Parts: sequence; structure tokens; C-alpha cells
Amino acid sequence: MKEPLCGIYNPSIDAKGRMSFPNKLRDLLGTEFYLCIGHDKKYIAVYSSEEFDIYCGKLYQIEGELGSQIRRELLSGADKQIPDKQGRIFIAQHLRDYAGITGEVTVIGNMNRAEIWDSASWEANKSTIDEAAKKAALNKLVL
Repeated sequence: MKEPLCGIYNPSIDAKGRMSFPNKLRDLLGTEFYLCIGHDKKYIAVYSSEEFDIYCGKLYQIEGELGSQIRRELLSGADKQIPDKQGRIFIAQHLRDYAGITGEVTVIGNMNRAEIWDSASWEANKSTIDEAAKKAALNKLVL
């Protein structure tokens, strides 16, 4: 990814699972991208084709049966998307179910990927960060 993905957006999603993907993120991700389950929280990860190849390569570094199981879990529901002329994408039901998306969504940029969250889950997740740990981590950076 040449330019980091960043920002926060609140597009609407219809009952059929279609949503207008934010222009700024779409421009950075390219003409096609991949949706898959998040590996650390309940969100939908969105990778450019290039970043998805890197992600898959890292998953294949996990050896043995554990690696096979992890790849099955994370990649079996991956879905390639090509936005339509209005910039809409379709979020498959299994991905919406995984992320708990029932209404409003929040899309964030997170460096090499975008993330699609149920808006209530996003707000709840933000409140779980340990402020002291956050401050200690940021103090290690030269800003």
C-alpha cells in the first residue's frame, strides 16, 4: 500500500447488504478489493489485492494443522469485491453476521486495510482501550 488508509466514515447500508464504500478509501484500495473476517475483533477487514496477497503469504507462514485451521477460518469467507458505478459493494450475509452488522456501519482506515464495523461495536471497542497503556505506547514513539 503506497498511501496509508485513514479516516472514519459512516455510510449507509441497505437491507440487502449493499453499501456505498467511501470514495477516499476506494481510490486507495483500487478497482477491486477483498473483504474477510477480522482476525482480532469482530469486524470485516478490507484489503487491496496487493495487501491481500501479502496477508495470505503471512498466513501460509503458520505451519502445520494450526496453520491450516487458521487459513480455513480466515479465508473461507473472503469475498472479492468490485464496486459498481455508484461505488457500492455487497457485504455477504455471513460477513455481516460475523461482524454483528444489523444497522449502521462505521468504516475506518487502519494503515494497510480498511475495517467495516457495526457502529455500536465500534463505539464499544473504542471505550475498551487502557488509557495508561495507550499513553505508555505512544510515549515510546518519537512524534
